[in-house]
Amino acid sequence: MWWVVVAGGGLVALFIGAVIVLATLGALGVVDLEDGQRSGESRAPSESSGSDRAGRERDEGKGREDRSGRPLLRVTQVIDGDTVETDKQGRVRLIGVDTPEKRRCKSDAATAFTRQRLLGKAVGYELGAERKDRYGRTLAYLYRDEKMHDLDLLERGYAKVLTIPPNDKYAAQFERAAQGAKAANAGVWGVCEQRVRDAKARRARDVRARRTARRARARRRVARERARAARKRRVERESNRPSPPPAPDPPSDGGGGGSPSCLPSSACPGKRDGDGDGCYCE
Repeated sequence: MWWVVVAGGGLVALFIGAVIVLATLGALGVVDLEDGQRSGESRAPSESSGSDRAGRERDEGKGREDRSGRPLLRVTQVIDGDTVETDKQGRVRLIGVDTPEKRRCKSDAATAFTRQRLLGKAVGYELGAERKDRYGRTLAYLYRDEKMHDLDLLERGYAKVLTIPPNDKYAAQFERAAQGAKAANAGVWGVCEQRVRDAKARRARDVRARRTARRARARRRVARERARAARKRRVERESNRPSPPPAPDPPSDGGGGGSPSCLPSSACPGKRDGDGDGCYCE
């Protein structure tokens, strides 16, 4: 019977071993699952943050707000250096700046700069205290990459300051930027201002020349009038001058006619009175 006891003990040992193996495997499975759960939990925040960033980027692209909290819009067309068309605010006129009009000096450069910086881009905007002008355009400051485009135009010399209250929030800053561009002869302050100065100088020279010509004509007219008046006075003096009295006849010695050449025969010996008037010295 001893072999039965030994066989029974072996079976018990095998059963206990199997239980231990199963328990070990189960424990390993639990640990792997928990690790998988923990690793899944650790990956979830990073995946979530990535999706959040992508969502924010999509939101910015859709025109919600930029990094500074400004609302966004998309520029669909550039009219000129300071006027653009947008998807949310219609036609927008930049506040505080004035770029050259079309076909004026540097107008193409200002328009090209605005087109390069803003066209097709989602940009931040800040509305002015007065939101519309008399033409119905939206008045706003535009921002690209946290840089105000209005200020950028002034710093590069593509625009001059145009302050119209109550939209004067950045007027002092704009004036400083324009003064810096003017000192550097940048943009319109270089070639364009020199052209303006040359044109003003030409106009001033023309005005001086016309004024000098008018003065010369006036002097000649006065001289002619004075000469005419002098001639008139001379004629009047001559006409008013009394006529000289007639010369008295010379005394007569009894000869005929009383003429100085009518002398008696004694005064002209050898002469004859040919015409019988009593004068021998004719």
